[in-house]
Amino acid sequence: MIFKILMLLLIVAGLVYWIKQPRRVLPGATYAPARPRRPVFIALCIATAISVVAAILTALLWMGGVAGGVSGGGYHGEADFLLPVSGCLLALGVACAVAAFLKRRG
Repeated sequence: MIFKILMLLLIVAGLVYWIKQPRRVLPGATYAPARPRRPVFIALCIATAISVVAAILTALLWMGGVAGGVSGGGYHGEADFLLPVSGCLLALGVACAVAAFLKRRG
């Protein structure tokens, strides 16, 4: 499941990088050339946002599964795998955020 999420993150980051290419300066154009973009910084920011949102959704799914047992649904540990997945996604989001911060500073 984590592999699928990471592949989706890679695809989304690639699409954003592909769409947001800098403009090329045409000869005789009056506008200034676009500043060079930082594709790694943008990809890290996108990966951070997606990882944190996925971690929150996974934690909510886990809480919903546990709450069913509390309310009398007879919880037998079917959703226990969601908590470590949520923790891994949160750790990935924090790592991407720290990397983006370091990349922005220099």
